[in-house]
Amino acid sequence: MAFVKIIQSFFMPSVFIVLFVIAGVILLKKHKKKWGKALLVMGALSYYLFSISPISDFMLMSLEEKYSPLATNEVDRAEKAVVLLGGRESNVLRGSEALRLWHLSGGNMELIVSGTDPFFTQNNEAQAVRNYFVHRGVDPEKITIEGESHNTRENVAKVSKIVKDEPFFLVTSAFHMERSIREFKRLGVNPIPAPTDFKRKRVAEYGFGDFIPNGQNLRNSNLAIHEYLGTIYYRLIFLFGN
Repeated sequence: MAFVKIIQSFFMPSVFIVLFVIAGVILLKKHKKKWGKALLVMGALSYYLFSISPISDFMLMSLEEKYSPLATNEVDRAEKAVVLLGGRESNVLRGSEALRLWHLSGGNMELIVSGTDPFFTQNNEAQAVRNYFVHRGVDPEKITIEGESHNTRENVAKVSKIVKDEPFFLVTSAFHMERSIREFKRLGVNPIPAPTDFKRKRVAEYGFGDFIPNGQNLRNSNLAIHEYLGTIYYRLIFLFGN
């Protein structure tokens, strides 16, 4: 799976833009000015497009629009919340949402933390999130760690064995929710979406500043493409088997 992630990275705008520029410079030095200039223009144009709000928001729209934040009065629908980890920045927001649900339940909700960094397993992200919960008053007995899965498919397989047929709140970033829900339902379990970490701007119209390149927009474009590629990959696995 790590190999797939490496291949997948070459489809990220932040990667192929750099490759365009490097290839363009090399061709210019080799006196192939036509192709060199073309690649540099492609790199600059790609950077601009993927770094402005209207484009990055459009790419995120179909991923985030299906699910809304969980309402306060829905907290009695389940007694467990599963937090899928996805990197330090996202983990903070996902952990905060799970903690909110725990508070709303009166401290009775069980929290299940699932995932690890496939490239840096020594970081033990699940344990870090567990410590975050404990330091904020959660009873350690109410926390279950599944710290072995390296991707969404493994998250789903391992968590499903823990929750079985019991309904549970699924806490993950909004852009990642649809793929996660689909995988859980494929195994016949009962997730209730509790999305957080929404990336898309929700504005009636864009202003001048939204058309100025921004690093966060480029990152959001990366996240959207990563999610689309992940969805395609999982569907191919489903169609053609393991």
